[in-house]
Amino acid sequence: MASQAQLVDIANNFLLNAPPGELMEVVTDVRALLPQESMLDASAPTTFKRYNEDQMVQADAEDKSHRFLITQHAELGTNEYIDHAGGVVATFDHVKQVVVSTRPIAPADQDSSMETMRAALDKSISAYVNEHYPFGTYGVYAKDGQFYICITSTRFNPSNFWNGRWRSVWTVPAKSGSVQIEGRIRLQVHYYEDGNVQLHTDTVKAVKVNTTSDAAASAAAVVKAVTTVEQNFHQALDASYNVMGETTCKALRRALPISGQKINWNLIHTYRVGSEAAGGK
Repeated sequence: MASQAQLVDIANNFLLNAPPGELMEVVTDVRALLPQESMLDASAPTTFKRYNEDQMVQADAEDKSHRFLITQHAELGTNEYIDHAGGVVATFDHVKQVVVSTRPIAPADQDSSMETMRAALDKSISAYVNEHYPFGTYGVYAKDGQFYICITSTRFNPSNFWNGRWRSVWTVPAKSGSVQIEGRIRLQVHYYEDGNVQLHTDTVKAVKVNTTSDAAASAAAVVKAVTTVEQNFHQALDASYNVMGETTCKALRRALPISGQKINWNLIHTYRVGSEAAGGK
């Protein structure tokens, strides 16, 4: 028999692996499996924070005018996250998933020597995200001598039994010359109509970029490189769907279904929930 601590650890692991948009449903199901529903109460704030930061969830600004990201790269203090678009630092309740208070960004909250380049990256990435991720939110952060470009795009479609989230984080060194920027792209999609199918991708990319003392030109070069890599990733994902429909999925099915009628395999590739989750074009 597992101890109470072991049961809590197992339950928290389920929560941390909840599909996008389904955390509260998983919480409800896990509580029902535990001997006492209150067993998760003590660990919930920590677990929810880990989940929200890892998923880079999109939070509504206090006035609902825009959204910003909950990510470790934006965190300044305990549960405090910088929102450059709103010009504030927001305190976020991870359990309720709402902003509970805000304060203006103070000089101590930013590295003034990095702000010019950070703002240039912010401006350049904004145009890219607005064009390619209609459901996306981005943030650019200067931290630990590096810039972090974070993009999240989420599609929740429970009426059609699927949810998905795109996450990419690009690390840019704060120096001039030939620099290597590194990106991590993660895509997670859950399809659950009469089944349980999940898509997980976790890809690391690296590309060389030439930067100069001209912040605007350097930012444009960085975003151009990010655009190329992410568009190539989208195309590769589309190609994999075609291959999966023509080979993998077909091999998993019987020659004729129970109805005795042939399946039109040419239509299998139309189920492209991965691309829809990213909102890519």
